[in-house]
Amino acid sequence: MQLRNLPQILPIHNASETVLLPRAQLPLLLEKPQEKELVEFSFKNGNRFIGVVQKNPEGGHFKKGCLGQIMNFQDGSPLLLTLKGICRFEVEHLIEEEPITKAKVNYQGYESDLKESASDPLVDRQRLLSLLKGYLDDHQIATNWDEINHASDDLIISSLTMVCPFKPIEKQALLEIPSLAERCHIMIALMEMASPNLKGQVPILH
Repeated sequence: MQLRNLPQILPIHNASETVLLPRAQLPLLLEKPQEKELVEFSFKNGNRFIGVVQKNPEGGHFKKGCLGQIMNFQDGSPLLLTLKGICRFEVEHLIEEEPITKAKVNYQGYESDLKESASDPLVDRQRLLSLLKGYLDDHQIATNWDEINHASDDLIISSLTMVCPFKPIEKQALLEIPSLAERCHIMIALMEMASPNLKGQVPILH
């Protein structure tokens, strides 16, 4: 898949405190009528694409999101589906149409998102995992450590960005950071700031 083959007009799902990253998967439960219309529009287009943009707590939405493709779908009330992240984008402008919202987007600068897997030798996996257990325990998040130990750095960092209870602006910053190593570095800093054992210590951000 190449950038030029991606649609420039997308139906938009305004996610609350949730982001989608390339190559990661996001389960969604959709109950509102307009959300169901969103899925129907995606299927009618034949590509099963939906743009995921996070709501801004201060109003409106953030300007960057991620193209997702419906991988699994279960009809019912609510609708249950799984999106796979394809490529990040920037919203150029919204197209307000009933009953769904669309947006004109561009994908420039995100060519690397379309690679099968991302790797970065500067990722501090050991430091990240050493902090992760305490952080997840503190927030009572169940974890399959066998899966984590066998997962790629890319999948671990993307999944944590999506499931950890970071603030919306923190999740958005992690989404927008281009470098996997830098995303890991910022995630480590966020976990250190949230750790009861590290209260009062200020992590150094480079």
